[in-house]
Amino acid sequence: ASSSDDTVLSLRSGFLKLTEVDSDVHFANHQDLWTPPGARGVFGGQTIAQAVHAAMRSVGPGYIVHSFHGYFLLAGDAGRNILFHVDRIRDGRSFATRRVEAKQKNKVIFSATMQFHVPEPSYGLEVADPMPPVPSWEGLKSDFQIMKEMLEDPTSAVPDGMRQLFLKRINGPQRIERRQIPKEAADVLEPVTWYWTRSPLKLDDDPSTHKVCLAYLSDMGMITAAYGPFGGWEQNRPNMVVSLDHSMWFHSDNFRADEWLLFETRCHRASGARILSLCKVWSSSSKELVFSCTQEGLARHSETKPLVRVVPDSKL
Repeated sequence: ASSSDDTVLSLRSGFLKLTEVDSDVHFANHQDLWTPPGARGVFGGQTIAQAVHAAMRSVGPGYIVHSFHGYFLLAGDAGRNILFHVDRIRDGRSFATRRVEAKQKNKVIFSATMQFHVPEPSYGLEVADPMPPVPSWEGLKSDFQIMKEMLEDPTSAVPDGMRQLFLKRINGPQRIERRQIPKEAADVLEPVTWYWTRSPLKLDDDPSTHKVCLAYLSDMGMITAAYGPFGGWEQNRPNMVVSLDHSMWFHSDNFRADEWLLFETRCHRASGARILSLCKVWSSSSKELVFSCTQEGLARHSETKPLVRVVPDSKL
């Protein structure tokens, strides 16, 4: 899906917008907040992105965000505004540190610490994971296309509950376009997913807009990679799933969030009802690793329906 008009999204408009109400205090209007179908509260990626935006407003020119560490504490209520309080922890010549608390009803629902850096040369010290050789986004179907086709296919046995979720997703705001890359046979049971992802909305040319938008995109699908060895997420949906914490590292400004980005998400550990995943993001134009993030999430399953690993077919 792509934008149906020529509207250009910036940090001053739309669902990324914040309004300053006092020194280092901003609010997100509840009319712009989104709760994904089936979720317990406001989309975590939106809260992450708005926390980054709030912190960006407190630093001087030349400082760019390079790291972020946040904790989800309470579910956000999409019927109420969210207040973002910025605490200026430190301002140095090379680095600035900020703490941001997102509040509703005077309770902290999300807390994060961010650091900003004045760019400096590496003088040759450059190391990066190469972009994996995966199929292009061309010819792949988006999540929305797949859901729409499943709903329109009379032979598709979509359960009523799932059908309602699909309808809400299709009719809701389309702020993310994702195209999943099919796995090779050898990788089908690996705890990893690959997606081409971008904003379907045209963004302005401010690098800060693209970083905030990438922060928004980064909270999609971090948990689902763990379900590869069990036959996939759709067959093993947990009774409850929430994000616990989220960390991000911005490696480069050399990307646009409204152009295709390759997301590789791999689960490194799942135990004790918690899932830890690492995501790496490459720009389709520069082939450069521009972003990394980690997330730990809670996934609760029923004792009466435990997960069972899929045994791969033996090919002799």
